[in-house]
Amino acid sequence: MSENTTTGAAVSLMENEHVKELLGILKDNRRDTAGLTALINHVGEMESFVKLAENRIADMKAQLDSMKEIQDHPLKNALKNTIKALEAKVAEIKVQIAELKTNIIEGCKSAVQAFKDKGIAALNNLASFFKIKSGLENWKKDIDSGIRADDKAVAKIEAFSVQYHSAGRAVKNMARVAIGKAPIDAKKEAGKLSKALAAPYKSHKSIMVKLKGSIEKAIKKLEQLGDTAAEKKAEREIVLAKKPSMLKKLAKNQERVAEAKREAPIPERTKAQGLDV
Repeated sequence: MSENTTTGAAVSLMENEHVKELLGILKDNRRDTAGLTALINHVGEMESFVKLAENRIADMKAQLDSMKEIQDHPLKNALKNTIKALEAKVAEIKVQIAELKTNIIEGCKSAVQAFKDKGIAALNNLASFFKIKSGLENWKKDIDSGIRADDKAVAKIEAFSVQYHSAGRAVKNMARVAIGKAPIDAKKEAGKLSKALAAPYKSHKSIMVKLKGSIEKAIKKLEQLGDTAAEKKAEREIVLAKKPSMLKKLAKNQERVAEAKREAPIPERTKAQGLDV
């Protein structure tokens, strides 16, 4: 992989020289650029979701530092470890996006070279230059697995919160009864601790759902690029199939015209010569 290509993956795909060159070739030859442009824009969406995740992590760190009630609580270390794990997942996603961008750049580069070698017909199946569909599909499966794990973790935290508060109520009610007060029956909502514990998982799920949506749209655009090529091929085959019948129809029409001329009455020579007999 060239140094230039690697550098291009670190910036906007639309600014990469190979991407711009391919889009220019497609435009100059009146080929559709909307599919490739949309694919690139979906990658941009993925990057924006990663930035959002990084901002949320920063907010969670700030909230954790501001929670005085857990400064010496064992849960603080648990929260720190959970946030660190979320940071690691986001870093992994950034690497995956960088690889995706590099593969798209390489695909554009290959397509440009194919055009230079074989002409515009080489770009009839543009999707074939981008070897990313299987990677996107595997990535989507991993995301689905991560979302399920987030849901399970939040469910466990919420269940623990209910048990924790129920136990706390029991102790308090014993004390209230001992001093002649009525027990408390009202249920408490999840407290700050349970919310803080669940926050990283909920944030991760939220980002993953958005990321999954962009991946699905990217896969669809790839399929549409391939469908466009197949449709054009089918159209060409239909035209070629129709050509013989069109030629036969034209020949038949010409034959009818000739037959009509043969069957037409011959004018009297005298009338044709303008003479009266």
